[in-house]
Order: sequence, then C-alpha cells, then structure tokens
Amino acid sequence: MLLSRKDTLVKLFRKLAAGLAAGLIAAGAGILVLVASPSPAQAHGATLFPGSRQYLCWVDGLKDGQIFPDNPACQSVLDQAGIDPFYNWFANLNPTNDGATVGVIRDGEICNLNGEGPYDFSPYNQPRTDWPRTRVTAGATYEFRHNNWAPHPGRFDIYLTRPGYNPTAPLTWSSLELIDSVVDPDQTGGSGGLGYYFWDTTLPNDRQGLHLLVIHWVRSDSPEDFISCSDIIFDGGNGEVVGIGGDPGEPGPGQPGACPDEPPSVPGPAIISNVTSTTAQASWGASTGCVTAYELVNVAGGGQQVVATVTGNPPSTSTTITGLEPSTSYQIAVRARNGNTGVVSDLTSAAPFTTPDTDPEPEPGDCAVSYDVTAQWNGGFQADVTITNTSNTAINGWQLQWDFGDGQQVDSLWNGRFDQSGATVTVTNDTWNLNIPANGSVNIGFLGTWSGTNNEPTEFLLNGAACTVS
Repeated sequence: MLLSRKDTLVKLFRKLAAGLAAGLIAAGAGILVLVASPSPAQAHGATLFPGSRQYLCWVDGLKDGQIFPDNPACQSVLDQAGIDPFYNWFANLNPTNDGATVGVIRDGEICNLNGEGPYDFSPYNQPRTDWPRTRVTAGATYEFRHNNWAPHPGRFDIYLTRPGYNPTAPLTWSSLELIDSVVDPDQTGGSGGLGYYFWDTTLPNDRQGLHLLVIHWVRSDSPEDFISCSDIIFDGGNGEVVGIGGDPGEPGPGQPGACPDEPPSVPGPAIISNVTSTTAQASWGASTGCVTAYELVNVAGGGQQVVATVTGNPPSTSTTITGLEPSTSYQIAVRARNGNTGVVSDLTSAAPFTTPDTDPEPEPGDCAVSYDVTAQWNGGFQADVTITNTSNTAINGWQLQWDFGDGQQVDSLWNGRFDQSGATVTVTNDTWNLNIPANGSVNIGFLGTWSGTNNEPTEFLLNGAACTVS
C-alpha cells in the first residue's frame, strides 16, 4: 500500500475511525483499565508520522476489530506479546523515567523504555529489516505528527540513527543523534482518539537506506515518559508507507544486488551556501541503487552545463563548485549516474543563486546580532539569535561564528546548519535564507546543554567581520 505524505494519515484515519471503537471493545478490560485507572499511566501517545512501529503494526493488523497482521515483524509482536501492544499502541511508557536516556535506558531496550510500562512492548526492540516503514528524502522537511491520546505539556526529542546504522544489530544510544527538539508544539483533535501534536523537522542530508527515528516524549508535569521507534528509508520518497497490508516494501540502498546494475534514484535537491564570486558550497540527499557519481548541472537558461562531478565509493553528497563567473545567476540541479550501465537519474529541482561581482565582507558595524536565552532547564537551554544586516547592500550567503565561554554545546539548530569545534560554533545559511537584504534580518534558534554557568557570547563574526552585539 502506497500513500502520499499528505494523504497517508487522512486515509488511515478515515479507514480506522470505525475500527477504533471496535478495537476498544475487542481489547476488553486492558484498554478500559488504561483509560479509567487512576494509576500514573494517564498520558498516552505515539508517533503517527513517520509512523511508529506500534502504530503501523496496529494499522496493519486491525481487521474488523481483530488483530491479523500481514507484516512479518508485526506478526512476531503478536506471537511474543499478544494483542495488548496493538490495542494499546499509544501506551509505550515508563512511569518514572523523568527524561533519562544514556546510562538509564539500556541499549537494546530503547524502543520500550526498559519495559517499565503496563504492557509488553519488548518485541518492538527486534533488530530486523522488515518493519513497516516510511519513505523519505534526505534533507527534506516533514510535518511530524504525534498522537495526543491524553495531552500533556512537555518536550519531544527527535533522534535519528547515524550514518552506517545497522538495522540488524540492537539499537544503542551511541548509534543515535539528536536532530531536533520541540517544546509544547501545536496540536489538533481531542483526547482519546487520533488527534495529534505537530511540528516541522528537517532530516539530515547525509543519510541513505534504512534508518530509525526515536521520538522521546518527556512530560514536564510528571516523570512519565513515552517512546516511539519509527522506521524510515531514505530512497527519495515523499512520506509513502510501505510494508503494511501485504506490501513487502522495498530494499534500501547498499543492499546486496544494488551494484553494479541497479539504476540510481533521483537524489535529494541541492542546498547552496558560502557563495563567493567564483565558488559555492553544495550538498544534497543521497540516491538509492548503484551510484558511481553525482553530477551538478546548471540548468539556468534552459541548458544543462555540468559544473561539478563527484565520484567515490560511495560518492560524497557535498562539494565545492569552482570556476563560477562573478555576477552570474545559476540554477543547480543534481543527478546520479551508474557508470557501470550508463543509466542516469532524472535531475532534481534546481537551487537558484547569484554570485556577487566581488567578495566584500561587511565592515565592522555593518551587522548586528542579538542573542537571547528563551528557556533554560537543568542541563539544557533554548536560544534565539537574530542577525541584522545594517548596511545598504544585501548579503548573499552568510556564515555566523561565535565562541561559548562556559562549555555550552549546541545539540540541534533550525534555520541554518551548524558545526561546533570546541567552544567555536559556526552556523551557515540554509538555501531558503541565503540572502539577508539591506537593513533586513534572519533568525536562527537552537537547543543546547550547559553546566555551571550559561553566560551569553559577547562577540560574533558574520562572514569574518565583527558585528555589533545588541
């Protein structure tokens, strides 16, 4: 069954609306105790998009109010744990965890939070490649949706497995990277149904093949936590669900047989940064299949001029484009090539930019930066940074740099891409906020950690020039 990202939840919700009531009845006393009990298990929810294992297994298995999975991984859950984790898919919890991760939640038991909840979700820890999964594109932004069966204030931490993730090995904290975190996001719908919290998360552009998202819901009004593990495949998809309803799904890149003959898929679109009069930095999402090279193509004016070719095993998904002409408009698209067969993928959508006539940097005083800590908690904080161009000319491509003085670390950042080396943080523009207009501004935000003190930085450099701190 293939569903587009926009239609996936709508179609599933309509299909399951009647089945939900039947499922509550069929679950018997288990679900009634869960809803009515005064025990600590009062907040419930699981990730709806990208669909979590417990949610998509319920979708796959629910037929006329009973559970008959088609997916083999979901069937193994039924064989090991019975029907409780299906009808109570929203109750994968630890009542006393209080936000703990490494050193408390054991490796290999992350997808059920050590099994401290009222139902057996341990089979969802199984390392296997046939779980229901959602097709995505590296570097793309998606609206994440997390069921609010019982709404409560709190934080959603979004982890993604690192490059090189092995889906056949037990999941460990060291294999996970925190890519986003949101506090009290917007929500729709009511309690006891398929309503949801929602927010936008941008996936990294350096992943390919099968990966696992871990969404950790940390309540702020209780020590109770919830966990969801969502299988995704970076294959150029747009939110389609595979592996349910009898569909076996699709293999990921790098699986046996991909090379030398499998055709490459369309890569993720390019992100352009650090534009000078003659160079630009480009990065893009990886293709699936057999890829021996990526080609960056300038399609401005209707042509197809190859401006860079990247090779390797596998080829890198970033490069510096050189030899550009000053004061020239470019539109860069990417395609993947299988050099063994000569097959070339279609081009991605184009990323436009214009090289400057020269490479002036703002003089000191031509930019201003404000840094505000908007929230702070034990060991963590959130900050907003606003960059203002105080000159009368636009800035075409920007890079902001500052040093922390108290050992702070950036965990995740939005409206830009960041790197931290020691105390030095460097933030580079995204494609959509490449330009700062004359007397205009851009805003970035991030989540970080701290200990001891959390003093604000006192100096900022924009493209190497000092800015006024406001």
